[in-house]
Amino acid sequence: MTRYSIILFVSLVSMVLGCRDGSHEKSSNLTADPAILAVADNVSQTQYRTYQLDIESMGLGLYGGAEYYMGYRNRDFHTKNGPSLGNQEACLYLQDAFTAMGLSVSVQGKYLNVVGELTGTKTPEHIYVIGGHYDHIKGDRPGGDDNASGVAGVLEAGRILSQYQFESTIRFIGFNAEKDGMLGSKDYVKNHVVPNGENIVGMINLDLILRPGSDADSLSVIDSELETQSIHAGSVAWAKAFQQAARDYVPSLIVNDTIIDGESSSDNDSFLNNGYPAFLVIENSDPDWDVANPYIHDFEDASDRLANDPTTPSSVTYDYTFATDIIRTAVALIAQEARLVPDPMASRFVDYIWGKEAGATCCRGTHLNIDNDQDFYVAVFPLSKM
Repeated sequence: MTRYSIILFVSLVSMVLGCRDGSHEKSSNLTADPAILAVADNVSQTQYRTYQLDIESMGLGLYGGAEYYMGYRNRDFHTKNGPSLGNQEACLYLQDAFTAMGLSVSVQGKYLNVVGELTGTKTPEHIYVIGGHYDHIKGDRPGGDDNASGVAGVLEAGRILSQYQFESTIRFIGFNAEKDGMLGSKDYVKNHVVPNGENIVGMINLDLILRPGSDADSLSVIDSELETQSIHAGSVAWAKAFQQAARDYVPSLIVNDTIIDGESSSDNDSFLNNGYPAFLVIENSDPDWDVANPYIHDFEDASDRLANDPTTPSSVTYDYTFATDIIRTAVALIAQEARLVPDPMASRFVDYIWGKEAGATCCRGTHLNIDNDQDFYVAVFPLSKM
């Protein structure tokens, strides 16, 4: 993938102009770091949707081949009988995806957590985790929202962040056996994180991020909820940092100002209960989640079933734009906190560019006319032209 160097014009009033792809609103916060904004804006709704559809189709052998065919879609991890063929196919898919991103890949523990790691360049002992569970329950249960939506978000975050370097380490984890009492994440913390004395600076858990509309209340605000426990100040501060990242970098995403206090019954609890800052990002489905989204844990939770059917009485469907904005926010927060390493080529400034430079692509909304004299453009050049 070709990287781009952003050439910035700095005026006498120190106004910094950034570049966006026009796919969502521009940040209104002038303190937002243009480099972080550029990273977050690379998140692709199209690629996210591809990951989500692939994950919800596990068990049909469409990725792994006939040996993973179950005749229906399923990602169940059975504590007695072991992982279903669809669960094994998802495990394979995650490994291959992380490997293609150039991450260091491992399968941890008896519950088959899939880990992709991007090692930090300066403080690798400081570790940020973004995770989501890839398992679901038994039977014909595609789990399109729960939780193909979350683990697809982990994959898209990995795809973007793996293209950069950061001072601290970032781990992308597909947890297994969450539906069996968070066994995968509990095992990961107990038998990997704690024994190795690791410093998990912050953990973000993506679980159910694709269907924010409410079947119970058509006037319900389409926003994201954050859940953590107020007894852990570090987790509350970490959740508030996500709220701020949304305001700074993804203002199109509404995040509820109230952080839900309590156990989430999801993988962030495994970290928080051991003292590591962690929170859950979830669609607007609390406290009446079983009414707001009646298709959770149901046969109908799939992109081609009632959970995503606009002809149902509620007309609520999957919202890929909403989910993509959650991923953009998570990417921005981690890129900021793990400390993005500047591209040395991107730090080469051209003080003034008058007129259009051949081979440059001008950003949307960055054309200025100065004193009605000459046109100024913030230009983006492929590195091959630098």
